[in-house]
Amino acid sequence: MALRFTARIESVGPGESAAWVSLAFPKEVSEKLPSRGTVPIAGTINGFAFRTSALPDGKGGHSMMVNKAMRVGGKVGPGEPATVVLDVDTASREPEMPKDLARALSASKKAKAQWDDITPRARAEWVGHLDEAKKPETRARRVEKTVERLAKGDRRVYD
Repeated sequence: MALRFTARIESVGPGESAAWVSLAFPKEVSEKLPSRGTVPIAGTINGFAFRTSALPDGKGGHSMMVNKAMRVGGKVGPGEPATVVLDVDTASREPEMPKDLARALSASKKAKAQWDDITPRARAEWVGHLDEAKKPETRARRVEKTVERLAKGDRRVYD
């Protein structure tokens, strides 16, 4: 069910700095989405591929943020029309489980239960936090702390 439309890119917030840029969906496009809430989407903007979320606008419609990569790739800026083709993104957003974290989680039922309960986005944040470690000993400490924090009930890295 690919949805195709043209809409104008708009700056959001003060000035024309294009720091925050969005694109509002036509009403008939929003009505075809499966939810009035946030919907994962994938598609193209002027032929440039993207993967993002359709965000509710509070008035029954949706919009999406248009980041710099999308503006550059789609050769479009604030005030200009863009052709968008999108569909609901059903691809998994589940991060790949690092082997060291899997081993550590298997030793703690509480931590493993918490891991299973958090969202794929939260799991991706935990994995990203581990992957940012430059030294093996730093990573090992982070794995240990991650298991401790999950076992005590933390849901997000930056809680």
